[in-house]
Amino acid sequence: MFFVASAALYVQGVLAANAYINQVGFRPADSKEFALVGGNGDVEIVNTSGQTALKVTPKAASFWDASGQNVQLVDFSELKAPGTYSIKVGGNVLRSDLVVKEEPFKDVFKAAAKWFYYQRASMALESSYAGQWSRAAGHTNATVELHNSAGSGTVNSTKGWYDAGDYGRYIVNSGITTYTLLSLYEHFPEYFKTLKWNIPADNGLPDLLAEIKWNLDWMLTMQASDGAVYHKLTSLGFPGDVMPAQDNSKLYVIGKSAEAAFDFAGVMAVASRVYKPFDANYAGKCLEAAKKAYSWGSNNMNVHFAANPSDVSTGAYEGDNATDEKLFAGTELAIATGDGSYKQSGTTEYISYWGDVAGLATYEKATHPTVFGGDANEAKQKILGTADNFVARSQKGFGVVMAKDDFVWGSNAVASNQGVWLLHAYYLTGEEKYYTAALKVLDYLLGKNPLDMSFVTGYGAKSPMHPHHRPSTSDGVTAPIPGMLVGGPQPGGEDIGSAAEWKCADYRTGQAATAYTDQQCSYATNEVAINWNAPLAYLAGALEALNAGHAPEFAANGVARNSGTQVSSSSEAPSSSSSAVVSSSGSVGPNSSSSQWTLSIRKNSGSVNLRMTESPTRFRLEDYRLYVERNGKRYGAKGNRLR
Repeated sequence: MFFVASAALYVQGVLAANAYINQVGFRPADSKEFALVGGNGDVEIVNTSGQTALKVTPKAASFWDASGQNVQLVDFSELKAPGTYSIKVGGNVLRSDLVVKEEPFKDVFKAAAKWFYYQRASMALESSYAGQWSRAAGHTNATVELHNSAGSGTVNSTKGWYDAGDYGRYIVNSGITTYTLLSLYEHFPEYFKTLKWNIPADNGLPDLLAEIKWNLDWMLTMQASDGAVYHKLTSLGFPGDVMPAQDNSKLYVIGKSAEAAFDFAGVMAVASRVYKPFDANYAGKCLEAAKKAYSWGSNNMNVHFAANPSDVSTGAYEGDNATDEKLFAGTELAIATGDGSYKQSGTTEYISYWGDVAGLATYEKATHPTVFGGDANEAKQKILGTADNFVARSQKGFGVVMAKDDFVWGSNAVASNQGVWLLHAYYLTGEEKYYTAALKVLDYLLGKNPLDMSFVTGYGAKSPMHPHHRPSTSDGVTAPIPGMLVGGPQPGGEDIGSAAEWKCADYRTGQAATAYTDQQCSYATNEVAINWNAPLAYLAGALEALNAGHAPEFAANGVARNSGTQVSSSSEAPSSSSSAVVSSSGSVGPNSSSSQWTLSIRKNSGSVNLRMTESPTRFRLEDYRLYVERNGKRYGAKGNRLR
């Protein structure tokens, strides 16, 4: 009898339906989808009054080999009214936390960006900014001894972000991290000029640039007088589970490498462009540092940090080929200086990570066609080819971009960078399929996954509580710092072992997408890192900026969405086509006279296009600026040629 009852319970459990959703929220105007496993029949979405708001027939099931499950995707894009809903299948409520709301990712972005403040070295985190996670300053001694792998003597080095769950600072990993955040600002400057999230002010800089500058300032201290760049600043070994102020291990500047020099050069070249409107002197300092680092790296291509010195056991970020880093640095310097001698051939179809940054150069080439000519088209085609593969993946299984082989150490960063790649495809084309696939990446990270959990601390019905992060372990606060993206599932099991070795019991499931444990011991699935949080911040921030009506300067028409913006001053939304009279205060392109024009105003995917009724000239309102486009050329409102 016991066996029969147990078997019945087992069968019931196996056959029970489960719905996997983005646990933070869906934008009313966006495509919306969740994953259903074990369902049978139509899905009802019910509002808080018990009324059926939408009935949907799920798509046919498809197998996802990353989790070993047959999954049905449920498209509920027609549900547009903000609110909280329940999901019912066969009369049974599967969950009651489906949220539709405006700006669903704004708070996620702010938390992901603010986490960098919590990672700051050399400063106390005051309760007015840090709340219950306030702490004393750590690693405040500015004088740091050079390890014999870097030379002899001392340097002055403070500031920067702690790299991950430990207290090391690494140039190579800072490179891709800082670039990603800088590019977010460079793509959406008007949006991020005013967005704030309660961090200390820095001479009137926007919050995003103030945060980035804390790390740029540290990176600048890591350059030697000859232009070389030191590889890392760490103790000889990892500290124990102590707060930063209690880590008294002696710090060393360790090693030099061409990889570090080029990563540094690329980042400083971008910084010189971004900071110039705010502080021309600082921007000039960054550009000169970039040139010196590039020169040193070019003359020392065989200098690598191939492994830790025998007495060092902190993160290595090793490398033995700096060609991709040189491509990245040269690309950024060519844009920053206009000097064609920095340009190099080469693009890639692969997303970047700290060990291969050719993808960053590919982004920049595709989005600067006047600088790179034919290489720009090649780069664009590489981006679109890979993005098309991502789109195809996102239409089956769990409806995510991830493939089984993507579940490597830091798999959530792989996902985030896939989302960033898809957004670049969207910028370049305006094709909705790329935007929708990028949304699905964030859906996955926020709960639409076979673990039914958000991988971002503090967000979602179920999120990590025990990340591998020394401050979270030792601060005496139950809740982890919000906004941290944990590494995510991967079957490598590098941290499996005895508790005496600070390792975990075996948590592997036999499936790549569920090999994860929310334990402090799991540095292979549950650690946090700056290079993982940066693409999460980019993805969430860019999606909000796009929907606030902003788009990168290079973007195709219609990329800025802003579906709620009105183009008339009346209290009612404008019709799809109306007329207005606009007086031109400057000439429209060469040899044109100042005139008054009758225009047709049309809303197109969130951008506002003002088309002249009897002319090939087009007016375009984008990011609160009026442009005039004619014969493939863009002019400012006063007739100055922009591109």
